[in-house]
Amino acid sequence: MQNYSFCNKNNTRCLSNSCQNNSTCKGFSKDNDCSCSGTANNVDKDCDNVKDPCFSNPCQGSATCVNTPGERSFLCKCPPGYSGTICETTIGTCGKNSCQHGGICHQDPIYPVCICPAGYAGRFCEIDHDECASSPCQNGAVCQDGIDGYSCFCVPGYQGRHCDLEVDECASDPCKNEATCLNEIGRYTCICPRDYSGINCELEIDECWSQPCLNGATCQDALGAYFCDCAPGFLGDHCELNIDECASQPCLHGGLCVDGENRYSCNCTGSGFTGTRCETLMPLCWSKPCHNNATCEDSVDNYTCHCWPGYTGAQCEIDINECNSNPCQSDGECVELSSEKQYGHITGLPSTFSYHEASGYVCICQPGFTGPIERK
Repeated sequence: MQNYSFCNKNNTRCLSNSCQNNSTCKGFSKDNDCSCSGTANNVDKDCDNVKDPCFSNPCQGSATCVNTPGERSFLCKCPPGYSGTICETTIGTCGKNSCQHGGICHQDPIYPVCICPAGYAGRFCEIDHDECASSPCQNGAVCQDGIDGYSCFCVPGYQGRHCDLEVDECASDPCKNEATCLNEIGRYTCICPRDYSGINCELEIDECWSQPCLNGATCQDALGAYFCDCAPGFLGDHCELNIDECASQPCLHGGLCVDGENRYSCNCTGSGFTGTRCETLMPLCWSKPCHNNATCEDSVDNYTCHCWPGYTGAQCEIDINECNSNPCQSDGECVELSSEKQYGHITGLPSTFSYHEASGYVCICQPGFTGPIERK
C-alpha cells in the first residue's frame, strides 16, 4: 500500500498535465519527469522555462518574430500598414495634417512618408533643424537659428556672414591733418601730429590757451607756435622783462629816478629843483619863509632872507632887543622901535609902524626927569 501511494504521488504531474510548453510527461519514469521539447528548459521539471522568446508569438497579426542577440530578445517585422514594437499600431494613409511645417505626404506602399521642407526633419517633419548647433558664428557673435538657415550678429569690430572678418576702422581715413590711424578691435585710435588734438586730430592746439604771455601782453596763436605782443614797457619772448625807463637817466640835476611799469618818476628831494624831471629850479621863497617883512632871495636849493634893521636870524625871525643894555637912566622906560603896539601911543613916535624905522629905541623918563626922546 505504501509503494502504490508513492507511485500515485509521483504520477500526479502526468495526471494533472502539469508539463508545459508542449513537453511530454514520462509517466513510466521513476521520477515522473516531463520530457521537454527544444524550446524549453526543465528547470523545475515542468518545462516552464522557455528558451525561445518568439515561442509565445508576441508579434501581433501576421508580423514575423525574429530572435535577436540577448536573453529573451526579439524583433517584430511588421507587415505593410502596421508599426509599433509588436506591430500593434495601424498606419493610416496620407491625411490633411499628416506632415508638419508644410511637409508633403507621400503614400509609400508600406506607410506614408513626409517629404520635409528645408530646415525640418523627422518622420512627420516635426523637428526644426538647429543650424546654430555647429557654432558657425565666430569671434563672439550671436547665432540666431532660422528656417533652413541662421544669422550671425557680430560684435563691434567684425563683419561677414560668419563674423570672421575684422572691420578695418581706418579704411574710411577718419584721422585728419596727416594723423596716423591705428586700427583696433571695434575701434580706432588717431595718433596726432604735433599741434593737433581731438578724437580725429581735427582740432588745432591753441598754444595761447595756457596764457604764456605775461604783463598784459596779447598772445597771437600760430600753427605750432605763438607770439606775444608786449604791452608798452615790456619785452622778451613772454614779455617777462620790464624795460628800465631809468636807463636813459631822464632825471636832471641829481634827481633820483624810480623805475615803474612803462613809466618812471623823479624824486627831486635835495636837488633844489622840481618838475617831472627835476628840470625847474624850486622857488623856495614862494612859501614866504622870511619873517618881519624881510626880503627873500632864491638860490639853488636854498634861499636868503635880507632883514630890516633891528632883526636878525636866517629867516629874520629874531628881534634885536636894543633895550637889553638898559640904556635909559633914572629908571626911564626903554621902548624898542620894533614894538608895533607902541606906535600911536607914545609922543614922538609915528602914528603907524614901519620896518625901515623899526631899528633903535626911545627912553620914556620918569616924572621929575627929562631928557630928549631920541631914537637910538
